[in-house]
Amino acid sequence: MVSSTLPNLYSRLAEPILPRPVPSMREWAESTIVIPDGPHKGERFSCNTQPFSRLFFDAVDSGEWERIAITGPTQTGKSLICYIIPVLYHLFAIGETVVAGLPTMAIADDKWAEDLLPVIMASPELREMLPTRGEGSRGGKVKSRVKFRNGATLRFLSGGGKDKSRAGFTGRVLAVTEVDGLDESGTTSREADKLKQMEGRLRAYLAVGIREYLECTVSTVAGRIWQEYLGGTESRIARPCPHCNVYVTPEREHLKGWEDAENELEAREGAHWTCPECEKPWSEEERYAANLKSVLVHRGQEVTPDGKVTGVPPQTRTLGFRWTAVDNHFATAADVGADEWGALREVDRENAERELCQFVHCLPYEEPEVELTPLDAATVAKRTAGYKKGIVPPECVGVTVGVDTGKRRLHWTAMAWLADESGFEIDYGEQSVPWDTIGVERGLYKALCDLQAYLDGGWQWSGQLLPPNLVWIDSGYHEHTDPVYQFCQSANAGCRPGGGRYRPSKGYGEGQRGTRRYYTPKDRNKEVRYIGKEYHLVQSQRAKGMVVHVNSDHWKSELHSRLAMSADEPGAIVLHETADPGEHEEFVRQLTAEKQVEKWFESRGSAIVWERIRRANHFLDATYAATAAGHLMLALKASARTPRMSLAEMAKRAKGQ
Repeated sequence: MVSSTLPNLYSRLAEPILPRPVPSMREWAESTIVIPDGPHKGERFSCNTQPFSRLFFDAVDSGEWERIAITGPTQTGKSLICYIIPVLYHLFAIGETVVAGLPTMAIADDKWAEDLLPVIMASPELREMLPTRGEGSRGGKVKSRVKFRNGATLRFLSGGGKDKSRAGFTGRVLAVTEVDGLDESGTTSREADKLKQMEGRLRAYLAVGIREYLECTVSTVAGRIWQEYLGGTESRIARPCPHCNVYVTPEREHLKGWEDAENELEAREGAHWTCPECEKPWSEEERYAANLKSVLVHRGQEVTPDGKVTGVPPQTRTLGFRWTAVDNHFATAADVGADEWGALREVDRENAERELCQFVHCLPYEEPEVELTPLDAATVAKRTAGYKKGIVPPECVGVTVGVDTGKRRLHWTAMAWLADESGFEIDYGEQSVPWDTIGVERGLYKALCDLQAYLDGGWQWSGQLLPPNLVWIDSGYHEHTDPVYQFCQSANAGCRPGGGRYRPSKGYGEGQRGTRRYYTPKDRNKEVRYIGKEYHLVQSQRAKGMVVHVNSDHWKSELHSRLAMSADEPGAIVLHETADPGEHEEFVRQLTAEKQVEKWFESRGSAIVWERIRRANHFLDATYAATAAGHLMLALKASARTPRMSLAEMAKRAKGQ
């Protein structure tokens, strides 16, 4: 009796001092993680939901790679599978410190509160590990680190700030999200780029082995995550075709059936994935069954008919892991087909194409080269059409003016327009603001009144004086808003409601002075009265009239594109003739004071924005406003020739031009 019970007793006594076996990441995730939200809320995490996750976890658990570079479509569970679970695994399954890399510390609390904490709270086993005091406890905000009850620490490290902010903390595990946002050194940094500086925090653990996770939506070919993927194993996912049994990797071009659809419903009904080998269509059930049998194939490897991967993987420390739309079971072929069909009919087709590439198909977007071609100032200054200053060509149908407001002076540009949208700069200038004697607001109001006296006098046109049809005045800067509103109310007094040539405007873009991204309203309503091409008119109680909201990034791009066109091409913009070769020098210098650059944004990938390269850019702002106003003027004149057209139809037509 004694002999039979002693071994069990010894076993129970020994349990607390024996090392606890560490499960694989896949085993731990499926036994511990509970989905906190979405359609699978409250369910245990399972690799069967998104079969590519099995390949990811198995590759990580193999221990063959120190660095894991991961990219995939958005809204596919990417953050949970490739960032949150690895972070929590090292914190709680292994019980070690994790360094979490971010583009800026400003999003540290958001990353904690919106991504990591909900998963911890949804999983009872993990919830017990939350700290009882300090950062992250009792719903408190997180500034830099969270120390858990098991002794592990989550330390946030940013790509912003001084280099010292990345130099004082070490760890064995680094998990970085939004990698493309860390791809450049700070302008004052003498060290390597921000990601390299973060990786330097792992060097103390090289002898025992490090682990690094790099996660990001793909941006461009030159983007960091795409380069890491290509420089690593460049792995692809292959699955057996349900018809020919060949292991294949369908990409965007293998989604068929939506191209000739007459409407979105037809696109949804016809869309289907096809085999790259035998070209036969797959049903959704066949796609899922095939993906359950998928294998991971590294660069240089092949798959035999029985599903065995052969060949030597690349000699690299980095696993490059990527999945695509065909691997995503949160979206059907019908969903993707509808996206493709709709993108071809978007007003901004380039932006729609960018979103499809980066967010749906996990492909780098290649920006058209013309978008990034800088204007040559000397060439622009020579673009004239033989008309002197103040002369409106006889074929023109109207004039618009853009005004950029400033503390000391106003800058303005007058443009005359042909019906084909060809533009003639006929006049530009500056108006002093007596801010130092009567204050900024009163001074700005007086300067606008003085400018009005000049503009309302008009310009020579076929033997008569032609005043401007529309004048858009920048009211975006807070000190300028009220005086611009008051001036426009006064200048438009006596006009019908919503009428008058003077209009406050606000430019929106991801450029200077803290402006934010422009969003096109979906529909007209009691506030949004008109929707045009990357601008719309809003009824404002404060302005006691309508205010124009303009996409400054778009209209700067359009202005530069039209200044680069052949001067005799429809839509081109030219300057007035001058006898003095240097007369246009400062005007053109300001037109070219900003350049187009590609930037990465966490919420939507890469986008073209404008960055200032010279401080004085006032004529650029005035001229793009005059160009956008020209589009509205021509749209209004076109609608006047078709009086039966409704306001909604008119707005739709203008938006599509």
